[in-house]
Amino acid sequence: MPLSTETPVPVTPGSAPLTRREMLALLPEVPGWTLENGRLWRRFTFQSVGEAAAFIGKVIEIGSKSGADHYPDIVLSQYRHVDVLWYTYACGGLTRTDFVLAAKLSSLTPKKGFFR
Repeated sequence: MPLSTETPVPVTPGSAPLTRREMLALLPEVPGWTLENGRLWRRFTFQSVGEAAAFIGKVIEIGSKSGADHYPDIVLSQYRHVDVLWYTYACGGLTRTDFVLAAKLSSLTPKKGFFR
């Protein structure tokens, strides 16, 4: 079953994060994402700040509607680059929920001008 079709599970504080081996096994299921400083990272580039802002709204919506109430760190730079960094602070590392939500974000249907 693709990660994007899974239901994210709320993370219990103090639960164990994924091992490096588990993270590397899941990484191919989220093309375009990389592991950076213990976080699952991807940059999305847009033609305008309006597109970037709309995308940030979609990221927040995915976190709020996920059932896991889980959100990434989001960085807007140069008015059109949006960096999304998934990490579970409650357990001090990455969880399967981070990968599931990254896959859901990636599965958004790109609109003209959206992802670059």
